[in-house]
Amino acid sequence: MTDLLLTCFYLLCAAAVATLIVRSYQAERFSFHLIFSGLYFVTFFGGFPLSMALKYGFDVSLQRPEMLFETLAVTTGGYFLYFLSYRFFDVRVQAITERSGVLSVGSFAKNSAKVTACLLALLAIVSLAVFVYLNGFLLFRLEKYSQIFSPLVSGVALKRFFYFLFPALLIAYFLAPSRRMWWGLLSVGLIFGGLSYFAVGGTRANLALAVAFFLLIGWKDRYLSAKTVVAVAIFGVVAMFGLALARYNLDVQGQEAIFTFLYLTRDSFSPWENFAHILATDVEFQGLMPIVRDFYVYIPPSLWVDRPDIAWNTANYFTKELLGNRSGLAMSPTLLGSLYLMGGLPLVAVGMGLIGKLFAETDRLFCSASPLWQGYLVGNLFNLIVLVREGADAFVSRWCFFTAVFVACWGLAYILVGKRNG
Repeated sequence: MTDLLLTCFYLLCAAAVATLIVRSYQAERFSFHLIFSGLYFVTFFGGFPLSMALKYGFDVSLQRPEMLFETLAVTTGGYFLYFLSYRFFDVRVQAITERSGVLSVGSFAKNSAKVTACLLALLAIVSLAVFVYLNGFLLFRLEKYSQIFSPLVSGVALKRFFYFLFPALLIAYFLAPSRRMWWGLLSVGLIFGGLSYFAVGGTRANLALAVAFFLLIGWKDRYLSAKTVVAVAIFGVVAMFGLALARYNLDVQGQEAIFTFLYLTRDSFSPWENFAHILATDVEFQGLMPIVRDFYVYIPPSLWVDRPDIAWNTANYFTKELLGNRSGLAMSPTLLGSLYLMGGLPLVAVGMGLIGKLFAETDRLFCSASPLWQGYLVGNLFNLIVLVREGADAFVSRWCFFTAVFVACWGLAYILVGKRNG
Protein backbone atom coordinates (compact mmCIF):
# COMPACT_ATOMS: atom_id res chain seq x y z
CA MET A 1 0.00 0.00 0.00
CA THR A 2 2.85 2.37 0.85
CA ASP A 3 4.51 1.79 -2.51
CA LEU A 4 1.21 2.41 -4.28
CA LEU A 5 0.82 5.75 -2.51
CA LEU A 6 4.45 6.57 -3.28
CA THR A 7 3.92 5.78 -6.95
CA CYS A 8 0.79 7.94 -7.08
CA PHE A 9 2.66 10.79 -5.43
CA TYR A 10 5.51 10.36 -7.93
CA LEU A 11 3.07 10.48 -10.85
CA LEU A 12 1.48 13.62 -9.42
CA CYS A 13 4.83 15.36 -8.96
CA ALA A 14 6.17 14.27 -12.34
CA ALA A 15 2.97 15.36 -14.08
CA ALA A 16 3.09 18.78 -12.43
CA VAL A 17 6.68 19.41 -13.52
CA ALA A 18 6.10 17.94 -16.98
CA THR A 19 3.08 20.22 -17.47
CA LEU A 20 5.20 23.30 -16.84
CA ILE A 21 7.87 22.04 -19.23
CA VAL A 22 5.35 21.32 -21.99
CA ARG A 23 3.79 24.76 -21.62
CA SER A 24 7.23 26.34 -21.86
CA TYR A 25 7.92 24.35 -25.01
CA GLN A 26 4.62 25.43 -26.55
CA ALA A 27 5.57 29.05 -25.91
CA GLU A 28 9.14 28.72 -27.22
CA ARG A 29 10.65 25.77 -29.08
CA PHE A 30 14.25 26.31 -27.95
CA SER A 31 15.64 27.90 -24.80
CA PHE A 32 18.21 27.16 -22.15
CA HIS A 33 15.32 27.08 -19.72
CA LEU A 34 13.96 24.07 -21.61
CA ILE A 35 17.38 22.39 -21.68
CA PHE A 36 17.76 22.80 -17.93
CA SER A 37 14.19 21.66 -17.32
CA GLY A 38 14.67 18.54 -19.43
CA LEU A 39 17.90 17.66 -17.64
CA TYR A 40 16.25 18.28 -14.29
CA PHE A 41 13.29 16.06 -15.13
CA VAL A 42 15.48 13.19 -16.32
CA THR A 43 17.80 13.45 -13.31
CA PHE A 44 15.18 13.64 -10.59
CA PHE A 45 12.19 11.84 -12.09
CA GLY A 46 13.56 9.46 -14.71
CA GLY A 47 15.06 7.05 -12.21
CA PHE A 48 11.98 6.30 -10.10
CA PRO A 49 10.55 3.62 -12.44
CA LEU A 50 13.99 2.01 -12.66
CA SER A 51 14.31 1.98 -8.87
CA MET A 52 10.90 0.35 -8.49
CA ALA A 53 11.79 -2.22 -11.15
CA LEU A 54 14.97 -3.04 -9.24
CA LYS A 55 13.02 -3.37 -6.00
CA TYR A 56 10.30 -5.67 -7.28
CA GLY A 57 12.30 -7.50 -9.90
CA PHE A 58 15.58 -7.99 -8.04
CA ASP A 59 14.78 -7.29 -4.38
CA VAL A 60 16.98 -4.20 -4.23
CA SER A 61 16.36 -2.19 -1.07
CA LEU A 62 15.48 1.50 -1.34
CA GLN A 63 15.46 4.32 1.16
CA ARG A 64 12.66 4.45 3.72
CA PRO A 65 9.32 5.40 2.09
CA GLU A 66 9.01 8.62 4.10
CA MET A 67 12.40 9.75 2.79
CA LEU A 68 11.37 8.99 -0.79
CA PHE A 69 8.20 11.03 -0.25
CA GLU A 70 10.32 13.89 1.08
CA THR A 71 12.75 13.58 -1.83
CA LEU A 72 9.95 13.86 -4.39
CA ALA A 73 8.40 16.78 -2.51
CA VAL A 74 11.67 18.73 -2.30
CA THR A 75 12.47 17.92 -5.92
CA THR A 76 9.10 19.22 -7.09
CA GLY A 77 9.19 22.24 -4.82
CA GLY A 78 12.70 23.07 -5.98
CA TYR A 79 11.62 23.11 -9.60
CA PHE A 80 8.62 25.32 -8.84
CA LEU A 81 10.91 27.83 -7.12
CA TYR A 82 13.20 27.77 -10.14
CA PHE A 83 10.27 28.17 -12.54
CA LEU A 84 8.80 31.12 -10.65
CA SER A 85 12.20 32.82 -10.55
CA TYR A 86 12.77 32.23 -14.26
CA ARG A 87 9.36 33.62 -15.18
CA PHE A 88 9.82 36.65 -12.93
CA PHE A 89 13.16 37.62 -14.46
CA ASP A 90 12.15 36.54 -17.96
CA VAL A 91 9.29 39.04 -17.94
CA ARG A 92 11.74 41.77 -17.01
CA VAL A 93 14.19 40.97 -19.80
CA GLN A 94 11.60 40.29 -22.50
CA ALA A 95 11.34 43.92 -23.56
CA ILE A 96 15.13 44.22 -23.70
CA THR A 97 15.33 41.13 -25.91
CA GLU A 98 12.71 42.44 -28.30
CA ARG A 99 14.50 45.78 -28.64
CA SER A 100 17.99 44.37 -29.04
CA GLY A 101 17.30 41.97 -31.89
CA VAL A 102 20.06 39.97 -33.58
CA LEU A 103 23.34 41.78 -33.99
CA SER A 104 24.83 42.02 -37.45
CA VAL A 105 28.18 40.32 -37.82
CA GLY A 106 30.94 42.08 -39.73
CA SER A 107 33.90 40.51 -41.48
CA PHE A 108 36.24 41.19 -38.55
CA ALA A 109 33.89 39.42 -36.13
CA LYS A 110 33.49 36.49 -38.53
CA ASN A 111 37.22 36.12 -38.95
CA SER A 112 37.75 36.36 -35.21
CA ALA A 113 35.14 33.65 -34.70
CA LYS A 114 36.80 31.38 -37.28
CA VAL A 115 40.23 31.79 -35.72
CA THR A 116 38.77 31.23 -32.25
CA ALA A 117 37.19 27.99 -33.46
CA CYS A 118 40.50 26.87 -34.96
CA LEU A 119 42.38 27.61 -31.74
CA LEU A 120 39.82 25.73 -29.64
CA ALA A 121 39.93 22.73 -31.98
CA LEU A 122 43.72 22.78 -32.04
CA LEU A 123 43.82 22.86 -28.24
CA ALA A 124 41.54 19.81 -28.02
CA ILE A 125 43.33 17.79 -30.70
CA VAL A 126 46.82 18.52 -29.38
CA SER A 127 45.72 17.68 -25.82
CA LEU A 128 44.33 14.32 -26.96
CA ALA A 129 47.43 13.57 -29.03
CA VAL A 130 49.76 14.33 -26.12
CA PHE A 131 47.64 12.24 -23.75
CA VAL A 132 47.78 9.26 -26.13
CA TYR A 133 51.52 9.77 -26.59
CA LEU A 134 52.04 9.65 -22.82
CA ASN A 135 49.68 6.78 -22.03
CA GLY A 136 48.62 4.98 -25.17
CA PHE A 137 44.98 3.87 -25.36
CA LEU A 138 44.07 3.18 -21.75
CA LEU A 139 40.99 1.13 -22.61
CA PHE A 140 43.35 -1.71 -23.51
CA ARG A 141 45.79 -1.13 -20.65
CA LEU A 142 43.80 -0.54 -17.48
CA GLU A 143 42.04 -3.35 -15.64
CA LYS A 144 39.65 -1.00 -13.83
CA TYR A 145 38.25 2.36 -14.83
CA SER A 146 39.15 3.82 -11.41
CA GLN A 147 42.82 3.33 -12.31
CA ILE A 148 42.54 6.45 -14.47
CA PHE A 149 43.20 8.36 -11.24
CA SER A 150 46.24 6.28 -10.28
CA PRO A 151 49.93 7.20 -10.73
CA LEU A 152 49.98 4.81 -13.70
CA VAL A 153 48.39 7.54 -15.82
CA SER A 154 50.24 10.70 -16.85
CA GLY A 155 48.82 14.02 -17.93
CA VAL A 156 45.35 13.50 -16.46
CA ALA A 157 44.78 17.27 -16.52
CA LEU A 158 44.86 17.16 -20.33
CA LYS A 159 41.42 15.52 -20.30
CA ARG A 160 39.88 18.86 -19.37
CA PHE A 161 40.83 20.29 -22.75
CA PHE A 162 39.32 17.53 -24.92
CA TYR A 163 35.88 19.09 -24.64
CA PHE A 164 36.88 22.30 -26.42
CA LEU A 165 36.46 20.65 -29.80
CA PHE A 166 32.70 20.97 -29.39
CA PRO A 167 32.46 24.77 -28.99
CA ALA A 168 34.76 24.96 -32.02
CA LEU A 169 32.32 22.85 -34.04
CA LEU A 170 29.38 24.88 -32.75
CA ILE A 171 30.98 28.17 -33.78
CA ALA A 172 31.59 26.73 -37.25
CA TYR A 173 27.95 25.69 -37.46
CA PHE A 174 26.52 29.01 -36.28
CA LEU A 175 28.71 30.88 -38.77
CA ALA A 176 27.14 28.94 -41.65
CA PRO A 177 24.15 26.94 -40.42
CA SER A 178 23.13 24.18 -42.82
CA ARG A 179 22.32 20.49 -42.81
CA ARG A 180 25.78 19.76 -44.18
CA MET A 181 27.46 21.57 -41.28
CA TRP A 182 25.06 19.88 -38.88
CA TRP A 183 26.03 16.42 -40.09
CA GLY A 184 29.65 17.47 -40.07
CA LEU A 185 29.33 18.38 -36.39
CA LEU A 186 28.07 14.88 -35.65
CA SER A 187 30.68 13.10 -37.76
CA VAL A 188 33.69 14.95 -36.38
CA GLY A 189 32.28 14.79 -32.85
CA LEU A 190 31.78 11.03 -33.00
CA ILE A 191 35.26 10.40 -34.38
CA PHE A 192 36.86 12.56 -31.71
CA GLY A 193 34.60 11.12 -29.01
CA GLY A 194 35.51 7.58 -30.05
CA LEU A 195 39.21 8.36 -29.88
CA SER A 196 38.83 9.91 -26.43
CA TYR A 197 36.81 6.87 -25.30
CA PHE A 198 39.69 4.56 -26.17
CA ALA A 199 42.32 7.01 -24.92
CA VAL A 200 40.87 7.63 -21.47
CA GLY A 201 39.84 4.06 -20.80
CA GLY A 202 36.11 4.25 -21.33
CA THR A 203 35.01 7.85 -20.75
CA ARG A 204 31.71 8.14 -22.61
CA ALA A 205 31.10 11.87 -22.14
CA ASN A 206 32.45 13.11 -25.47
CA LEU A 207 30.58 10.48 -27.47
CA ALA A 208 27.37 11.33 -25.66
CA LEU A 209 27.93 15.05 -26.17
CA ALA A 210 28.46 14.63 -29.90
CA VAL A 211 25.01 13.05 -30.15
CA ALA A 212 23.52 15.55 -27.69
CA PHE A 213 24.70 18.55 -29.71
CA PHE A 214 23.47 16.89 -32.91
CA LEU A 215 20.02 16.42 -31.40
CA LEU A 216 19.97 19.86 -29.82
CA ILE A 217 20.84 21.70 -33.03
CA GLY A 218 18.55 19.44 -35.05
CA TRP A 219 15.70 20.24 -32.70
CA LYS A 220 16.45 23.96 -32.60
CA ASP A 221 16.66 24.39 -36.37
CA ARG A 222 13.87 21.90 -37.14
CA TYR A 223 16.02 19.31 -38.87
CA LEU A 224 14.55 16.64 -36.59
CA SER A 225 11.04 15.77 -35.51
CA ALA A 226 10.09 14.96 -31.94
CA LYS A 227 9.73 11.25 -32.79
CA THR A 228 13.23 11.13 -34.23
CA VAL A 229 14.73 12.86 -31.21
CA VAL A 230 13.04 10.39 -28.86
CA ALA A 231 14.10 7.40 -30.97
CA VAL A 232 17.72 8.53 -31.12
CA ALA A 233 17.71 9.29 -27.39
CA ILE A 234 16.47 5.77 -26.59
CA PHE A 235 19.09 4.27 -28.88
CA GLY A 236 21.67 6.46 -27.15
CA VAL A 237 20.73 5.07 -23.74
CA VAL A 238 21.22 1.52 -25.01
CA ALA A 239 24.51 2.47 -26.65
CA MET A 240 25.74 4.09 -23.43
CA PHE A 241 24.90 0.86 -21.61
CA GLY A 242 26.98 -1.11 -24.09
CA LEU A 243 29.91 1.27 -23.67
CA ALA A 244 29.60 0.99 -19.89
CA LEU A 245 29.82 -2.80 -20.12
CA ALA A 246 33.01 -2.44 -22.12
CA ARG A 247 34.42 0.11 -19.69
CA TYR A 248 33.80 -2.06 -16.63
CA ASN A 249 34.67 -5.33 -18.41
CA LEU A 250 31.28 -6.81 -17.61
CA ASP A 251 30.04 -9.99 -19.28
CA VAL A 252 26.38 -10.33 -18.33
CA GLN A 253 23.49 -12.33 -19.75
CA GLY A 254 19.85 -13.03 -19.02
CA GLN A 255 18.46 -11.66 -15.76
CA GLU A 256 21.86 -10.33 -14.79
CA ALA A 257 21.95 -8.25 -17.98
CA ILE A 258 18.53 -6.74 -17.18
CA PHE A 259 19.62 -5.97 -13.63
CA THR A 260 22.85 -4.37 -14.83
CA PHE A 261 21.01 -2.31 -17.44
CA LEU A 262 18.55 -0.99 -14.86
CA TYR A 263 21.05 0.09 -12.25
CA LEU A 264 23.66 1.43 -14.68
CA THR A 265 21.04 3.43 -16.55
CA ARG A 266 19.59 4.80 -13.32
CA ASP A 267 22.99 5.72 -11.88
CA SER A 268 24.20 7.23 -15.17
CA PHE A 269 21.16 9.32 -16.07
CA SER A 270 19.05 9.68 -12.95
CA PRO A 271 20.93 9.38 -9.63
CA TRP A 272 17.88 10.65 -7.73
CA GLU A 273 18.37 8.14 -4.93
CA ASN A 274 21.64 9.85 -4.05
CA PHE A 275 19.63 12.91 -3.06
CA ALA A 276 17.31 10.68 -1.04
CA HIS A 277 20.33 9.23 0.75
CA ILE A 278 21.58 12.73 1.58
CA LEU A 279 18.22 13.75 3.02
CA ALA A 280 18.10 10.56 5.09
CA THR A 281 21.55 11.11 6.63
CA ASP A 282 22.72 13.47 9.33
CA VAL A 283 25.16 15.74 7.56
CA GLU A 284 27.54 18.47 8.59
CA PHE A 285 26.68 21.44 6.41
CA GLN A 286 29.73 22.52 4.45
CA GLY A 287 28.90 26.16 3.77
CA LEU A 288 30.16 27.62 0.50
CA MET A 289 33.68 26.22 0.88
CA PRO A 290 33.03 23.26 -1.50
CA ILE A 291 32.81 25.83 -4.30
CA VAL A 292 36.27 27.12 -3.38
CA ARG A 293 37.72 23.65 -2.87
CA ASP A 294 36.52 22.50 -6.28
CA PHE A 295 39.05 24.88 -7.83
CA TYR A 296 41.91 23.00 -6.14
CA VAL A 297 42.07 20.47 -8.98
CA TYR A 298 43.10 23.23 -11.38
CA ILE A 299 46.17 24.16 -9.33
CA PRO A 300 49.24 22.07 -10.30
CA PRO A 301 51.05 20.42 -7.36
CA SER A 302 54.22 22.14 -8.54
CA LEU A 303 52.62 25.49 -7.67
CA TRP A 304 51.05 24.27 -4.42
CA VAL A 305 53.24 21.66 -2.79
CA ASP A 306 50.88 21.17 0.15
CA ARG A 307 47.76 20.92 -1.97
CA PRO A 308 45.29 18.49 -0.32
CA ASP A 309 45.11 15.08 -1.97
CA ILE A 310 41.32 15.28 -1.89
CA ALA A 311 39.36 18.36 -2.92
CA TRP A 312 36.51 18.23 -0.42
CA ASN A 313 33.71 19.33 -2.68
CA THR A 314 30.19 18.03 -2.14
CA ALA A 315 30.75 15.01 -4.41
CA ASN A 316 33.76 13.81 -2.42
CA TYR A 317 32.06 14.54 0.90
CA PHE A 318 29.01 12.56 -0.21
CA THR A 319 31.06 9.68 -1.61
CA LYS A 320 33.64 9.28 1.12
CA GLU A 321 31.88 10.49 4.25
CA LEU A 322 28.24 9.56 3.66
CA LEU A 323 28.67 6.47 1.47
CA GLY A 324 32.03 5.35 2.85
CA ASN A 325 33.27 4.71 -0.69
CA ARG A 326 37.06 5.10 -0.98
CA SER A 327 37.47 3.67 -4.48
CA GLY A 328 38.71 6.94 -5.97
CA LEU A 329 35.54 7.60 -7.96
CA ALA A 330 33.15 10.37 -6.90
CA MET A 331 29.41 9.73 -6.86
CA SER A 332 26.99 12.41 -8.01
CA PRO A 333 25.19 14.25 -5.20
CA THR A 334 22.96 16.02 -7.79
CA LEU A 335 22.18 19.74 -7.87
CA LEU A 336 19.73 19.61 -4.97
CA GLY A 337 22.03 17.33 -3.00
CA SER A 338 24.99 19.67 -3.36
CA LEU A 339 22.93 22.68 -2.30
CA TYR A 340 21.57 20.75 0.68
CA LEU A 341 25.05 19.62 1.75
CA MET A 342 26.23 23.22 1.67
CA GLY A 343 23.34 24.84 3.50
CA GLY A 344 20.27 22.66 3.93
CA LEU A 345 16.83 23.41 2.56
CA PRO A 346 17.23 27.22 2.85
CA LEU A 347 20.17 27.12 0.43
CA VAL A 348 18.20 24.80 -1.86
CA ALA A 349 15.50 27.48 -2.09
CA VAL A 350 17.95 30.34 -2.63
CA GLY A 351 20.02 28.34 -5.10
CA MET A 352 17.06 27.37 -7.27
CA GLY A 353 15.94 31.00 -7.34
CA LEU A 354 19.38 32.13 -8.49
CA ILE A 355 19.46 29.44 -11.17
CA GLY A 356 16.15 30.75 -12.48
CA LYS A 357 17.69 34.19 -12.91
CA LEU A 358 20.79 32.66 -14.51
CA PHE A 359 18.81 30.99 -17.28
CA ALA A 360 16.56 34.00 -17.84
CA GLU A 361 19.69 36.05 -18.51
CA THR A 362 21.23 33.29 -20.64
CA ASP A 363 18.17 33.12 -22.88
CA ARG A 364 18.23 36.90 -23.25
CA LEU A 365 21.89 36.87 -24.26
CA PHE A 366 21.44 34.03 -26.75
CA CYS A 367 18.74 35.94 -28.64
CA SER A 368 21.15 38.75 -29.51
CA ALA A 369 24.48 36.89 -29.56
CA SER A 370 26.86 36.63 -32.50
CA PRO A 371 27.78 33.14 -33.83
CA LEU A 372 30.90 33.17 -31.64
CA TRP A 373 28.97 33.70 -28.43
CA GLN A 374 26.12 31.45 -29.51
CA GLY A 375 28.75 28.74 -29.80
CA TYR A 376 30.00 29.64 -26.34
CA LEU A 377 26.54 29.53 -24.77
CA VAL A 378 25.45 26.27 -26.41
CA GLY A 379 28.91 24.87 -25.74
CA ASN A 380 28.11 25.11 -22.05
CA LEU A 381 25.77 22.13 -22.40
CA PHE A 382 28.25 19.92 -20.58
CA ASN A 383 28.40 22.43 -17.75
CA LEU A 384 24.60 22.39 -17.54
CA ILE A 385 24.72 18.61 -17.22
CA VAL A 386 27.34 19.03 -14.49
CA LEU A 387 25.09 21.55 -12.74
CA VAL A 388 22.08 19.23 -12.57
CA ARG A 389 23.88 15.94 -12.04
CA GLU A 390 27.08 16.78 -10.16
CA GLY A 391 26.10 19.91 -8.26
CA ALA A 392 26.45 23.66 -7.97
CA ASP A 393 30.05 23.65 -6.72
CA ALA A 394 31.27 21.51 -9.62
CA PHE A 395 29.37 23.74 -12.05
CA VAL A 396 30.96 26.97 -10.82
CA SER A 397 34.54 25.74 -11.17
CA ARG A 398 33.97 24.10 -14.56
CA TRP A 399 32.12 27.11 -15.92
CA CYS A 400 34.94 29.41 -14.81
CA PHE A 401 37.55 27.13 -16.39
CA PHE A 402 35.57 26.80 -19.62
CA THR A 403 35.01 30.54 -19.82
CA ALA A 404 38.65 31.38 -19.08
CA VAL A 405 39.95 29.08 -21.83
CA PHE A 406 37.31 30.24 -24.31
CA VAL A 407 37.99 33.93 -23.65
CA ALA A 408 41.76 33.34 -23.87
CA CYS A 409 41.37 31.76 -27.31
CA TRP A 410 39.03 34.53 -28.40
CA GLY A 411 41.45 37.19 -27.15
CA LEU A 412 44.34 35.59 -29.02
CA ALA A 413 42.19 35.33 -32.15
CA TYR A 414 41.22 38.98 -31.82
CA ILE A 415 44.88 39.98 -31.70
CA LEU A 416 45.86 37.76 -34.64
CA VAL A 417 43.02 38.97 -36.85
CA GLY A 418 43.67 42.58 -35.86
CA LYS A 419 47.34 42.30 -36.81
CA ARG A 420 46.51 40.69 -40.13
CA ASN A 421 43.97 43.38 -40.97
CA GLY A 422 46.30 46.09 -39.75
